[in-house]
Amino acid sequence: MRLSTLLFSIVMAISVGLLALLRTSADDDTPDSSPPARPVSDKPVAAAEAPKNPPAIPAEERPFWDSAQQFLDAYARRDAAAIGGLFTKDAEFVDEFGEQTQGRAAIVTMFQGVFENSPQAMMEAVQIERVRRISDQVALEEGYVISSEAPDAPRYRSRYVALHSLAKDGTWRINTLKSRGRESVDRREHLAQLAWLIGEWVNEDTQAVVHTTCNWSPDGNYLLREFTIQTHDGRQLSGVQRIGWDPARHKLRSWTFDSEGGFFTGLWTQDGQQWLLTSTGVNAAGETVTATSSYQVVDPELIRWTYRSLIVGDQVQKDFQSVTMVKRPPVPNQAQPAP
Repeated sequence: MRLSTLLFSIVMAISVGLLALLRTSADDDTPDSSPPARPVSDKPVAAAEAPKNPPAIPAEERPFWDSAQQFLDAYARRDAAAIGGLFTKDAEFVDEFGEQTQGRAAIVTMFQGVFENSPQAMMEAVQIERVRRISDQVALEEGYVISSEAPDAPRYRSRYVALHSLAKDGTWRINTLKSRGRESVDRREHLAQLAWLIGEWVNEDTQAVVHTTCNWSPDGNYLLREFTIQTHDGRQLSGVQRIGWDPARHKLRSWTFDSEGGFFTGLWTQDGQQWLLTSTGVNAAGETVTATSSYQVVDPELIRWTYRSLIVGDQVQKDFQSVTMVKRPPVPNQAQPAP
């Protein structure tokens, strides 16, 4: 891949898998699979920087996160029976209007009615905020659901409380689910889903060093990212990216501009525990560039990135091996001179 195409490809990715592309430009067909050394930091992650969707889920909470994902998947398929399978036989469901539905069979019938009467209804996310074990066989889950009546309708957040019981087969099922009133979701709350990007990130190998920084805009309506790519033979590229909530598309959207004159737009979509970025744009040479990449947040200090596809002009590029990006530790306070 020639350097110009390489740099445009890098801009599409904006950090995380950049060095794999740089290796390709150097005609190295043997990718370095070893991840970079992780920085050591004793500083806890600030609450404002913590992602809405925790990347490192404690093992004892995993069954409840898996159940939430199964609920989302079944809702997307309009599979009321699969939703019913997540409840106990004598479960109770109380909706946001206080309507009570008793028993698994009745809950299945209720969701069948929802799908028939609201065929465009969407449930975008289930966010678990806390899981508390009451006993070895009972657990209390609290969180909220993001939903809408149709793809182009306003999004709402509904808080819920779920009581789970452990069945004899070792499966946790919902015994009681109570949904509270809906409230509108503003653009900052949407954007907070990508708060895991905040911070200073670095990726380095024998070919180049890539630095990426991300911070909130002063008004809190955007995430602002800046990146620089410096190869060890003197080549350099820089650029900026702005990420915000697109109220027309009801999607998180990014706008990217590089120092060579290329510009790109992208849409972010959550897919389970990963995020997909679908981008399209034009490089300085006038070639169209499209790409889809996935971001997996391994923990607050490590992100794994993978290209799904990359097309430059009419040429389809090969997929790249997953690579990692690590968060740079804070600079220690410099010692003050003695008086």
